[in-house]
Amino acid sequence: MAQDFEQLLKEIFGEPLAKLSAFQADKMTRLMTKLQEIAREAVKDEMARMHTEIGDLQARLTRLEQERAQAAADSLETSF
Repeated sequence: MAQDFEQLLKEIFGEPLAKLSAFQADKMTRLMTKLQEIAREAVKDEMARMHTEIGDLQARLTRLEQERAQAAADSLETSF
């Protein structure tokens, strides 16, 4: 049965089963490499976005702290 299947593949593709298996393994390796590259790029993009968002949040926090300090100073001035 296995020999029949191998013969059928050889007739269809003109290659023995071992070469087809090697071809398949090569294609899977290439596919996995490409998927890893895509995943790396996606992570880099997400990290860049998060870095920008953290910078924006830090700037907002600084502004809020300045406003709070100014409000406290204004409150002290009005009490004298």
